[in-house]
Amino acid sequence: MVEPGAPSMSVGARATVVLVPLAVCFIVSFDSSKAALLTPLAFLPTALFYYVWVRQCQHMPARRAYLNGLIWIYVLMGSLGTIVLSIAQLSAHFLTVSFLLGDAAPAYWIEFLRGTAEGLTHEERMRRADMAATWQNWVLMLLFSYVMAGGMEEILKYMPILYARRQCNKHKACRREPMYIDFSIAGGLGLVTVECIGYIVDTCHSGLPGWVAPLVTLAQRQVAGTMGHVVVSLLTSYRAARADRRTLSSSWFRILLPAFVLHGSAIMAVFVACTVQGHVGWVHPTEVISIIGLSPSLA
Repeated sequence: MVEPGAPSMSVGARATVVLVPLAVCFIVSFDSSKAALLTPLAFLPTALFYYVWVRQCQHMPARRAYLNGLIWIYVLMGSLGTIVLSIAQLSAHFLTVSFLLGDAAPAYWIEFLRGTAEGLTHEERMRRADMAATWQNWVLMLLFSYVMAGGMEEILKYMPILYARRQCNKHKACRREPMYIDFSIAGGLGLVTVECIGYIVDTCHSGLPGWVAPLVTLAQRQVAGTMGHVVVSLLTSYRAARADRRTLSSSWFRILLPAFVLHGSAIMAVFVACTVQGHVGWVHPTEVISIIGLSPSLA
């Protein structure tokens, strides 16, 4: 086991750092060459986190998380974590939709899965707007925001903190707060990086010519999306460390409750913005001004 704060990487970790971004760019290139060119920029927050971590290790190396662990947490959260999260979210949403809408569920899924409203007739748009205004759709948005999205994501992002707690129990010299912060941010960055790449690809599919919209989306996700995830991860880290420091029997739900509320409220704000425009679910804005306008909600 590598000691906390060790800046060295194993051979496997070095290969992962080099090959994973290259593989991601290669896969994205099959879908959109424009998105593939922008994908490396999605890793900038990760590079910044690594720079800050190295600087911190120079001051208190024995009190920080170890690099190999951070790398594997980052990769696992961005790959396996994203897959498990997507399956769990869609499964829960599918069951909820089936229960609330019954025979109308197929029509809901057709509208919910639309990436754009472009090309729809006036009648189709009106039918879509009517569905968006139903009480069932508002209940679904509420549940998806605070349970499927905010709730499940924050539970997943809590897993690195549990891992950090286990490591701190092994290495008594470490400080829990820095360890929790390091692992929590690494896990959150793994998720948000994949999320950012997905938004870039989605924007490139919007059909807008040029580079303005994809670049604005990239900036939006880096400034608002990444900062939002990092801030919530920091909050959860501090609450978990405080609970351990006070030796209180705080449940995971009590530790994560503020994260549930903050994350869920941000998602709900985005859904509401789409719903008032007559959309069912999330439709990525194609106008640059709309993309900028939604940025605060995504924080």
